[in-house]
Amino acid sequence: MLGGFTISYDGQEIALGRSSTAKFIQLLQIVWLHGEKGISKEQVMNSLYDREQVSNINNSLNNLIYRMRRQMVQAGLPEAMYICNQDGLCVIDESIPVNVDAAEFKRLMEKGNLSVGESEKASYYVKAAKLYQGEFLPALSTETWVMMESLQLKRVFETCVRWLGDYLKKQKDYEAAYRLYTRAAKIYPFDDWQVHQIDSLICRGEYKEAYRLYDKTVKLYSDELGIPPSGPMLKCYQRMSGKLTCCPNELQVIKSELEEFEEEGGQYGEGAYCCSYPSFLDAYRLMSRIMERSGQSVFLMLCTLVDYEGKMIQNQEKLKKRSDLLKNAIQQSLRRGDAYTKYSNSQYLVLLVGTKQEDCSVVYRRINRKLKELAGPRAELSFNVTSLSNLHRALD
Repeated sequence: MLGGFTISYDGQEIALGRSSTAKFIQLLQIVWLHGEKGISKEQVMNSLYDREQVSNINNSLNNLIYRMRRQMVQAGLPEAMYICNQDGLCVIDESIPVNVDAAEFKRLMEKGNLSVGESEKASYYVKAAKLYQGEFLPALSTETWVMMESLQLKRVFETCVRWLGDYLKKQKDYEAAYRLYTRAAKIYPFDDWQVHQIDSLICRGEYKEAYRLYDKTVKLYSDELGIPPSGPMLKCYQRMSGKLTCCPNELQVIKSELEEFEEEGGQYGEGAYCCSYPSFLDAYRLMSRIMERSGQSVFLMLCTLVDYEGKMIQNQEKLKKRSDLLKNAIQQSLRRGDAYTKYSNSQYLVLLVGTKQEDCSVVYRRINRKLKELAGPRAELSFNVTSLSNLHRALD
């Protein structure tokens, strides 16, 4: 039930009809999940029919049980009760033992929690982590009983990964810790498990690989959620920056690593420079210092996507597509010496270097015109702009 739903019998996978979300399959899942302890008939009915108006729930459940038994035999399984009624409890038919990964996961975690020593606890946690192949019954993620069980299992899994990861790092087994965190990040990509992946890589001295993973994660958060990296990710970036200063190398090798490479679907060095939000922060702070010394004008522009009435776009799918087109519009409209970054799904920040105040409106119109070419005439863009010198005076 973890990461999907399959039934295997005697080494062969069994298909119970065309849909894995059918009511009789949910009935099996609910009862099998509770194992030998069983679950009350009332709880089963509430779980199955919580959103439906059924005149006689008891009859509906009895018919469902009858259909389930018939379907099991048709799928090639032996004739059996599969679900029995014992003193008002629905329990597994003992004639055909059932092993459920989600139930086994919880059992291993309980054994680990009752262990006396750390090594014994770790052995149970390792087995439990291997069983957790994904979210609980993802095809049924909107069902109330699945949501509740999924949330509980996720919390237990988080406890497992955090304790086991700390234990492995104490043992200096950074490779195993990295694999553990990688699995967690694959299952829950937006829970900051990448921070622990990066930390494991740093502990192994793989600083460049840590940087690659950081950039990939920042892009994921920006593209999928439209948000800048979290506080822990930014702290991770600072830790990496400090570690990389201790990594000696030949100047020519370093120069080749610093070179700007061609991006997929684009040409080398064409248009404005797109960077991650943390890199944009560094560029902003550097340009602020250069401006103080050279007197060169630098402006910060905020471009915001709006609808034709000037309001925020509520349709998230439409906003995501238009955000990608705005990125292309900025890329094509600005000079090589300008930089920009995605701040949210509806906003981009732009650094305009060596631009006059009166030219900022010209830049905005150029971006807006290109956006309309790419997204259609109803695409609208608002902007705010301020000089870095004015911004610094306001902050002072």
